[in-house]
Amino acid sequence: MTRLKQSSKRNLLIGFGCSLIILILSSAVSYISINQLLDSQRDVEHTVEIESNLNGLISRMKDAETGQRGFLLTGDETFLEPYNGARAEIGDYVNKIQLLTVDQPHHQKDLASLERLIDTKFSLIDNSIKNKKRGIPPAVAALTFGKRVMDSLRNASSEMIQRENQVMILKNKRMNGFVAFTPIMIGIAALLSMGITLLFYFRVSKDASIAIDLQNELKAKEEKTVRQIAVVEGIAKKIAGGDYNARVERADLE
Repeated sequence: MTRLKQSSKRNLLIGFGCSLIILILSSAVSYISINQLLDSQRDVEHTVEIESNLNGLISRMKDAETGQRGFLLTGDETFLEPYNGARAEIGDYVNKIQLLTVDQPHHQKDLASLERLIDTKFSLIDNSIKNKKRGIPPAVAALTFGKRVMDSLRNASSEMIQRENQVMILKNKRMNGFVAFTPIMIGIAALLSMGITLLFYFRVSKDASIAIDLQNELKAKEEKTVRQIAVVEGIAKKIAGGDYNARVERADLE
């Protein structure tokens, strides 16, 4: 009986332990999957923020260029309103992009080139405005060079956005693969857990049935022993009363 109790206890411990391990593993996989999704969301937000600042930078550069052209054509300084303050705003965009890409050397290198192009473009705009105010007409070569600088700015910005999108696509691809694997892993873990639970349920049920059978057997033996004692006591009383012919029948002991 003691061995049976130990066996039942061992089965319970093994079943519980296996189920607990599977639960921990499936929980760990779920936790990692959730973190992957959160990281992916942060990557998307990071990429969108970089792209937004680059687009804002180019937009303000276009405003400055538009103001320059309007002033060169008309001489009216009201056309310079989009240009006034544009440099400070563009500087803010550059600072934001630098902070967003501080851990990305390739972006930092591109940003340095972008800043040089911005300085060159503003230098050209400033010179053309000063010359216009002095009555010097704009030179075609300077305007052509300014256009090339602006095109280079657009290309540099587009390359940074494209590179950031490619990095995000690769990260999302890895994340999607892991997310697709997670439900399969959780499903397998659930099936294993159910299988182990059922297996050890039947083993424990079997041990319980054996224990019940043993208990019934012991009870039957105890009842038989009580009956035998009662028969023996009855014969003993008869003999004590002088009935020396009293005998114990085999059937009475069964």
